[in-house]
Amino acid sequence: MWMFKRTTSYFFAAIDNILKLCGFSKSAFIITGKVADDDVNRRYKQESMEFGTSSPMFTALATLALFNLFGLVVVGTNKAINDDARIKVFDIFGFQILLCCVLVFVNLPIYQGMFFRKDSGKIPASVTLRSIAFALLASTLAMY
Repeated sequence: MWMFKRTTSYFFAAIDNILKLCGFSKSAFIITGKVADDDVNRRYKQESMEFGTSSPMFTALATLALFNLFGLVVVGTNKAINDDARIKVFDIFGFQILLCCVLVFVNLPIYQGMFFRKDSGKIPASVTLRSIAFALLASTLAMY
């Protein structure tokens, strides 16, 4: 959880400072809803993450998680097709690929909240679609 907080807090702090330097008003957003009901309490006791509200923080987290997943899938499929370069790529980029695998593993609760959960604590569909669009755009730009 600390990694999620740090990733988004630095991102939003940078945006807030840039907006302040440009003379725009201070950004205001709600990180999470503070309403607690029985379902939220049950998910808390099950140690399940609560994503129920639409927030810029969740959009940034989901976009970064999907970007890592897309990168791992692209590298995995590309290297499975090009067998002759596999050993050379893993010698050069082995630690980067391992880091990407670890990041995908750490983000499993976010993938679960986006695609597999059906309760009210899942990531809203609007956040999921926005994150997919941003991650695909970033992946496409990174390829060219």
